[in-house]
Amino acid sequence: MSTTVTEHPNVTALLEAFAALGEGDVGPSEALMTEDFVVVNHDNGAGDRHLVEGRDAFLGFLAGWAEFFEGTWAQRPLGIFGDDDHLVMLVHETGRRGDAVFDNRAVYVIEVRDGRWIRMDTYDRDREANAAFWDQVGVSGPPR
Repeated sequence: MSTTVTEHPNVTALLEAFAALGEGDVGPSEALMTEDFVVVNHDNGAGDRHLVEGRDAFLGFLAGWAEFFEGTWAQRPLGIFGDDDHLVMLVHETGRRGDAVFDNRAVYVIEVRDGRWIRMDTYDRDREANAAFWDQVGVSGPPR
């Protein structure tokens, strides 16, 4: 599978942030987020995970997911398009919890202002597989 990207600086910054996240370094992502960064998980956001308000809350959310998935959580960009105001990304999300495998493709839409991320909306593409995963691990939705 090939990745399609534009040469826009916001795309480059996003790719660098994701590469760092893959190495366990949240610093580049944290630097790109405004303090009041908001994430809305439209399809996968049970309970207090539907709306995550604030950069620190989101970084806590990421740490919770890494723990829940026993250190196996990964996100691989499949395609990114961006301009001065928005980034749109198709992402392959994977992880394991015990014998249960999480395998999802999601669309992330990031709103950018002055080169900083102010909001991200996420949309799952593999809803049936996600529901089966959460049933298998005995959780009625993503970890809280």
